[in-house]
Amino acid sequence: MSSKNEFLSKKYIDGVYIPSSLLVVGCLIVKREWTPFAALLAFVLGGYKIWSSQAHPVLKPTEFQNFELTEKTVISHNVAIYRLKLPTPTSILGLPIGQHISIAATLPQADGSSKEIVRSYTPISGDEQPGHFDVLIKSYPTGNISKYMASLVVGQSIKIRGPKGAMVYTPNLVRHFGMIAGGTGITPMLQIIKAVIRGRPTGDKTEIDLIFANVNKEDILLKEDLDALAKSDKGFRVYYVLNNPPEKWDGGVGFVTPEMITKWLPKPADDVKLLLCGPPPMISAMKKASEGLGFKKAKPVSKLEDQVFAF
Repeated sequence: MSSKNEFLSKKYIDGVYIPSSLLVVGCLIVKREWTPFAALLAFVLGGYKIWSSQAHPVLKPTEFQNFELTEKTVISHNVAIYRLKLPTPTSILGLPIGQHISIAATLPQADGSSKEIVRSYTPISGDEQPGHFDVLIKSYPTGNISKYMASLVVGQSIKIRGPKGAMVYTPNLVRHFGMIAGGTGITPMLQIIKAVIRGRPTGDKTEIDLIFANVNKEDILLKEDLDALAKSDKGFRVYYVLNNPPEKWDGGVGFVTPEMITKWLPKPADDVKLLLCGPPPMISAMKKASEGLGFKKAKPVSKLEDQVFAF
């Protein structure tokens, strides 16, 4: 909804304009000389009402804040979606599309001391969902923050700071995205995919092709969401690759190869960008493969303008 139409919505008519008008008209009838003060009061109260109903971003890039865990949805034995509460029902995280947050915790070390550990994660929800945000996290045996998150229960708080990252998506940033994700590397991809599809009604024409690689079929995170998005939007397509595929598997098998990239992703061009996110060995292999296919050489630290961007 545009800002102009929003101010003509029922919530403002019923909650601001009618009460303000009644206050002013009432003064005109009962005590005319009070009308200027009534008008001023109506203006102040109406302005506050409008301001308080707006979505307010809460992230601070240089300061950790506590967010309460209100819901924990277990996806598998080592994966869960954590829903975190924002200060008000109209608050938004304020995370630009393509960027991520830092989660911190003070954890005991092997020598008996304690140390603050910080890790980066990309929420799978966006600012179109006020009042809370969702983070998908896979717990690893040697993980620090991931194991800490798995141990939390509803009601506990988590320290978060942000936004951070070099990628900031804007509509029609490129003509075509090619994406290669492995495991939990799907989260920044999903964030951008959802933003593109939400932007269709206002003119976002970006095409997206995704290769999503995992070990086993049960490891494919958010598959139902991805399939639903691909079914609803003709501009988004996904190709799954498994190391250990089940019988009658119709996707890719093994590691992502240059042949798969050539077949399923867009060819190198000035208006094409290749996005990568996954385990470091996979990213290293994909950078090398993409260069061999004609993409510009990926840099050690990616910048927004790079043709090959690794999160």
